[in-house]
Amino acid sequence: MNSALRRAILLVLAAAASAWGQFSLYLVNGGVEQPVGRAYDCGTVEPGASLALPFRIQNTSTSAAILDLLTVSGSGFSFAAANQPTVPLSLGPQQSVDFTVIFQSAGMGSYSAALDSVGISVILSATVPVELTAQLVGSGGVQSLAAAPVNFGAVARGSTGTVHILLVNQTNIGLVSPEPLVTGAGFALSGPLPGGMLVQPTASVTFDVQFSPTADGAASGALTLDGRTYPLTGTGVEPALPQPQISLTLPQAGSAQQGSVAVTLDTPAATSGTGSVTLTFQPAASISGSATDAGIAFASGGQSASFTVSPGDTQGHFGSQLAVLFQSGTTAGTLTVNVQLGSDSGQQSITILAAVVGVTAAQGVRSSGAVEVDLTGFDNTRSAGALAFTFFDAGGNAIAPAIDADSSASFASYFQNATDGTFALKAVFPVSGDTSQIAAFQATVTNSAGTQTTAKTSF
Repeated sequence: MNSALRRAILLVLAAAASAWGQFSLYLVNGGVEQPVGRAYDCGTVEPGASLALPFRIQNTSTSAAILDLLTVSGSGFSFAAANQPTVPLSLGPQQSVDFTVIFQSAGMGSYSAALDSVGISVILSATVPVELTAQLVGSGGVQSLAAAPVNFGAVARGSTGTVHILLVNQTNIGLVSPEPLVTGAGFALSGPLPGGMLVQPTASVTFDVQFSPTADGAASGALTLDGRTYPLTGTGVEPALPQPQISLTLPQAGSAQQGSVAVTLDTPAATSGTGSVTLTFQPAASISGSATDAGIAFASGGQSASFTVSPGDTQGHFGSQLAVLFQSGTTAGTLTVNVQLGSDSGQQSITILAAVVGVTAAQGVRSSGAVEVDLTGFDNTRSAGALAFTFFDAGGNAIAPAIDADSSASFASYFQNATDGTFALKAVFPVSGDTSQIAAFQATVTNSAGTQTTAKTSF
């Protein structure tokens, strides 16, 4: 061999040796890199459960290098497809590549595999003990109890969340079930416990774990089975408020009435809360103008009232009362009571029917040359027009035929800007003669619902 060829071979060997020592292997745990030696023991893995080992290979040199070897060979061990690197792969100085080795086997015994890369050779080992396989039975099916923490999710304070645990014998011999143990505030075992029971091959036993939070916030605990510990987590939350329902009482479905509103709960309250009831109004289609009707209001004032609920209540409390009074106003239409409690709501409506004019007060005044008639009332149709007045002497006899008047235009103009159906009417009649002979009067008012005549009213 000539000297030139010998030098070329030495240069190639030197370059290969340099690349051979450029890579280092780490196990990544919570972001922390742990150097891996020539062997790594995965410990015991229960039958049917899987174990994920997150590894990182790093080019620890000051020059680029080619990673052209990465294999794992051995029963039960494999690469996770999600992040398996494709080799060859060039890594610059201090660059790294992550990958995951999965171990899973239902068969009992000891397992080993070789993890090889450029300049790296590690023996991986794991043991599948002869024991029952712990599984979690959930809405999504059955999964290994070791796959993830048992999470009860959000559970209302005063309520209980339950998970079912299954211990399966996947061996070919009978096994004795361990005694389960639960620790952590709010966590407890429930139902018949399987400790000490003989479980035959392919058979299983079950038990329940419950979470009953007594306070709001995150909680943690642990389930121990034959020396294995499985984390338990859950979150206590404020109980939901019950569904509110309106109880509306109105003796007559008409105007100028007083009614009451109560709030009933579909279940006894498990927590405290504050809700509200609100009055809304939609005038009848035949009514024009600003028919908001401020007369539709609670006795406490306004169109909204608040109530409270406390644990155990089946009704809302309006202060010290179980109901709040309201006025039905003086306009025909639909009156609706809305209730809101937490995220739940409800409503109840009642139709205020069209009615003849209601006269709430009538008064007559005499002077030397005239008589005056004053009427106060409401017209919930806002359609009053025709008027008639009859006057009587002291003996109750009509002095003259009724005096008619068409006041449709005047009423229409007034109600166009009125916010409710109330009105006050003043009618003055000149008299030639002795007004003291006029002792009483009656007034008749007509609207779209009919005619209303007052009682005889003395001057």
